[in-house]
Amino acid sequence: MSNATPPSGATLPSGATLPSGATPPSGAAPASDPTQATLDALNGTEVRLRRVCKARDATDRVGPRRFLHAGPPIDLADVTGPMRGAIIAGLLLEKEAATVAEAEAIIDAGEVTISPCHDANAVGAMAGVVTPSTPVVVAEATGGITTFSPLNEGIGGAMRYGSYDEGTLSRLRWLGDVLAPALDEAVRRSDPLDLIALVAEGLRRGDDCHNRLVATSAALLAALTPGLLRAPLDRTDAADVVAFISGNGHFALPFAISAAKAVTVAAGGIPGSPIVTAMASNGREFGIRVSGLGDRWFTVPAPIGDPVLLDGATIDDVNPTMGDSMIAETAGFGAFAMTAAPAIMSFVGGDMARAMEITRSMRTVCAGTSRRFLIPGEDFRGTPLGIDVHRVRATGVEPVINNGLAHREPGRGRVGAGITPIPVEPFAAASRALEEAGFAPSGVAGEPETRA
Repeated sequence: MSNATPPSGATLPSGATLPSGATPPSGAAPASDPTQATLDALNGTEVRLRRVCKARDATDRVGPRRFLHAGPPIDLADVTGPMRGAIIAGLLLEKEAATVAEAEAIIDAGEVTISPCHDANAVGAMAGVVTPSTPVVVAEATGGITTFSPLNEGIGGAMRYGSYDEGTLSRLRWLGDVLAPALDEAVRRSDPLDLIALVAEGLRRGDDCHNRLVATSAALLAALTPGLLRAPLDRTDAADVVAFISGNGHFALPFAISAAKAVTVAAGGIPGSPIVTAMASNGREFGIRVSGLGDRWFTVPAPIGDPVLLDGATIDDVNPTMGDSMIAETAGFGAFAMTAAPAIMSFVGGDMARAMEITRSMRTVCAGTSRRFLIPGEDFRGTPLGIDVHRVRATGVEPVINNGLAHREPGRGRVGAGITPIPVEPFAAASRALEEAGFAPSGVAGEPETRA
């Protein structure tokens, strides 16, 4: 255990020490109510769009043959098919390899270094592979926290699903060379864009802001259009940019999840807090992080869930859940807000009764409700917010995400989407770790929490 000093005004239980890796934010509330301090951060952190650029301009955590990936740490030799495919795409994009065979030889020789997006304050959908040339959305939160996420390529064959064909690579080059600079010019010529307000508006318009973002993407395009019109863009490029955004119903995803990551970073490192600050999967292991336990991962084999498969796909084709985008649920939207998004059920499976049951059950494992993410169909009640590992352990209720699914073989792309319950085990393990550190649960019950 670390003997780090808690923030001014905070106290630790007698004999307890701050868990290794935990770095409390300045001004954190006294440890007598770490849960409320975490909820305050989740509910109060403001996030704005800062820029759109290539990853090498946003972080020093990428470089030649040095990439980021989704989920907890994983050895290069152990990556699953879609992540391997995304690394192949990355090597081809960066011109580290001229052919697929050359890229595979580089991987097989262990000549690529990979590390989690979360370690760089980033989140990547699906495989989440980020290379120096990957175009990313950069968000900035209260206190100067910056986070980023790769621009969305559109649905279907994409690098994030493990595709590496020429169509995928050509689109990635266009995203980096045309779309990203155009968006950055628009951002520079626009009023600061409040990304939390964007998500909140998406929920009001019928999105869950994780796997349905049709209205959110339209609102985002509307916000960026004046800046695009003011930017010195070639008319053809400008038309292509607008056409791409308007035709991509998932375009707003990286804006939403980079905001979610910023909020959860602000909520991290609070001594004794049992609130989850990250959920992510590398396709082999699903892991969580908890505010009071720093950067430590608690993992379980990645589940598959109950998928809706594309025509011709079978369950044997499906790679287990992967990606960082379940940071959405961690921050109080996504599957936790599916009652706001009836249309999503045809995409992930089920009906409104199931959506209502999921949102209701998530209230039993969350410590509070959102003050900003409101569900119109529930009389504008806030979404469940702040997964509490003690509550998950006590109730046995499995937190739920919704997610896309990739083919287990490299280069095969998307095979479906679904609703995925996450096993209780990593939450229970984190709960026990907090107890061992001297932070016993208090007031845990199976009834929904009402505080914000």
